[in-house]
Amino acid sequence: MRRYLVLAGAAALAAGLLGLGLRGLEAVAQAALPPELNNAYIRDLAQKARAEGGVINSYGMPNDWANYGGIFGEFQRLFGIRQQDIDMGSAVVLARMREEKAGKNDVADLKPAFAMTLAEEGLTLPYRVTSWAALPEGQKGVGKDGSTWYAGYKGTLGWIVNTRLVKKVPRTWKDLENPEYKGLIQYMDPRATGTGVATIMSAAYALTGDPYNYKAGVDFFARLHRLGVIGAVEPKVTTAKFERGEVGIFINYDYNLLAWKERFPFPTEVVIPEDGSLANGGGIVAARNAPHPNTARLFLEFVFSKYGQGLFAQAFVTPIRPDVELPKEVAAKFPPKSAYAKVRFVDYKREEAVSEALQKYYGETIR
Repeated sequence: MRRYLVLAGAAALAAGLLGLGLRGLEAVAQAALPPELNNAYIRDLAQKARAEGGVINSYGMPNDWANYGGIFGEFQRLFGIRQQDIDMGSAVVLARMREEKAGKNDVADLKPAFAMTLAEEGLTLPYRVTSWAALPEGQKGVGKDGSTWYAGYKGTLGWIVNTRLVKKVPRTWKDLENPEYKGLIQYMDPRATGTGVATIMSAAYALTGDPYNYKAGVDFFARLHRLGVIGAVEPKVTTAKFERGEVGIFINYDYNLLAWKERFPFPTEVVIPEDGSLANGGGIVAARNAPHPNTARLFLEFVFSKYGQGLFAQAFVTPIRPDVELPKEVAAKFPPKSAYAKVRFVDYKREEAVSEALQKYYGETIR
């Protein structure tokens, strides 16, 4: 989309500014800071962050997820700090941060239930952003030794349909059982991604009214596999098969679906299933032993400021802060409000309680 090209150009400009030297870069960055970030605390934190090497290491924050390309591009433009990401799903982020004792990455995106787990194990940075009070209850928390976790944004599970390939657009989860969709459905692997877990739970909610009845959700997807309608199960986000026309129905969050709809050169439709779906937050944490701790703190301040939250809002991603709204031109491209009538927000604690059993049952049932 056009805004991504603008941000990419801005990021390249910021990289060029590195040649001005530290003082010149600081002057340019401070002059460009939005008013709410242009204060003594943020300027001092930015100076400390740049002294750490001008890089931020992230897990699970690829450019094509939740507008992270735009967000990190703007972070680089303002502060001269570039991102290095290793794309991985939530389950892998959790495992890696445990294995590494939260000492290799600075920040990460993973499902809030796993973000809570990391905080409870004392593996996240003990840092409360200055906008802490503006974040809704239940979307932030404190764990062991002051470790904090956050939900940074939210979205709803649905699917995007290539209407050139799929003539009868599925409107409900049950509609996906149509044999006409042979090899056309793609979804995220629940053993590796939080999106995959939410997909199983959303189907369970639509079928039984109970999203935590994970066996019903897994059994439903097992039927889809037996019917031959599943064409791809992916451990990380990729639209390659959808863009090549190898699959025609891609299950994911509405913010990604709507951004992809803008980008794809062929006709598509975004569907929120009429028989029910789940809304979920996107967890953001900083690592307890981050190699660039001030850089991690600066990113948290940036992404939870109204300005940072507004960057989510520009790309169909609903900010977690209630005082930041989607721009009217963005909101107008969403499915109608009536499409969200049967959407339920997930309970992070209950999701966490069933996730491991869900993944185990999935692995035993779908091979």
